Amino acid sequence: MVSLHTKKETVFRKLLEKDKLGHAYLFFGDEGVGKSTFTAALASYLEGGAFKTREAPLLDARIFAPDEKGKIGIDVVRSLRPFLWSTPIVSKRRTAIIKDAHTLTPEAQSALLKLVEEPPAHGLLIFITHEPSVLLAPILSRLSKVYFSRLSETELKTLLITEFKVPEKKAEIIAKNSFGRLGRALGILKAVRGSEDDLSVYLQEEIIALWNKDKVKYARTLAMLLDRELHLERFTLNPKLQRKAADYIKNAFPIQ
Repeated sequence: MVSLHTKKETVFRKLLEKDKLGHAYLFFGDEGVGKSTFTAALASYLEGGAFKTREAPLLDARIFAPDEKGKIGIDVVRSLRPFLWSTPIVSKRRTAIIKDAHTLTPEAQSALLKLVEEPPAHGLLIFITHEPSVLLAPILSRLSKVYFSRLSETELKTLLITEFKVPEKKAEIIAKNSFGRLGRALGILKAVRGSEDDLSVYLQEEIIALWNKDKVKYARTLAMLLDRELHLERFTLNPKLQRKAADYIKNAFPIQ
């Protein structure tokens, strides 16, 4: 996939050219706006000189993600340390990517603080999250913060056409209903003929229907349904109960 956020790509290219890339970054912004995709493209650029994601595995980059309980604990940090201190194989940096950094336990964050303060010269730490406020203040103060905004409809439409071979008319409709989020666009694309019992599909259809009907009138309902969808992505939830909750929100708060 091509790299998203071309302005940020230009900035990071220049940082690398001038050997001014930092050692610890916080990539934050709404869910589905391309933070992880951009990080993968950056890691690929560090290794092979191409600023785009690739199917081949990266040798000097590793993703550290939440476990089955949805947490990143201190054991993960302990495994991160030797990886980061190892000598790079093909890149100038060993890149540790902490996905969903808001799921770091307090103990894990405390252990990471020393790594952030005293990283190896060839180490690069990238925290990815949509909830930076969850991170401890001492860690936040030591991270270079990069905000990822939502994409425009034109950017999403172009990406869907060029990268996912979506017909232009369909790409235009999906982009319009994706609120600037690539993740939502891909979810809609996948769910075009999804199961009626798929809760994520159900929520997407309800959100799109209200948005197209009157996004101002139903602003409060949309905000609550979008929050419900976000929690669905983060936690293991009971589909039947969540469907009832979505129906209640839709019927109880029809007007802003």
